[in-house]
Amino acid sequence: MALRTADDRTRGALAAAGALLVAGAAVLSGCVQQTAPAPPGQAAQITPGMGFFLNSTEDEGLKLAYGRANSDDVWLMLQCQPGSRKVEVLDMRHGNARRGDMLVLTSGKMQSALAPDLQPNPEAGGALAVAHATPGLPALDNFRHTGALAVKLGRREYALTATPGEKVQIARFFSGCEKK
Repeated sequence: MALRTADDRTRGALAAAGALLVAGAAVLSGCVQQTAPAPPGQAAQITPGMGFFLNSTEDEGLKLAYGRANSDDVWLMLQCQPGSRKVEVLDMRHGNARRGDMLVLTSGKMQSALAPDLQPNPEAGGALAVAHATPGLPALDNFRHTGALAVKLGRREYALTATPGEKVQIARFFSGCEKK
């Protein structure tokens, strides 16, 4: 009788352990099938021929754009007058901004939300979001050092990451905005 009780307990323990293994496998398979999006600012938008470009003119000041070189295909534009310590942020990829949409910039763990002004955008038939900031805005300051920036307008979002050569252009833009 004592032998039979030990066997019953062993079978019970093995059955419980087996049930835990099956439950654990089910949980793990569920985790494998679900993929969460990358955190903002962590994954680069890969688009051939696109990148960060710095332009400087006496009339228009400094412009740092993410887009296709020498074209109107621009997603993001940062512009300032040298030494002004004021940056205009234009999200040109989402040309149909709506009243109440916030422009949220994220770089690393730094996030900054801006209430943009809406300007007519004849190309998209809607409105263009233009926000005013300073170079010291936490997300822009982190972008200056890392080259990574996620841009979100309403529910639409994209993430950009600069190459090492583009990071030099980004640093020049911010230095120019701060110094005459």
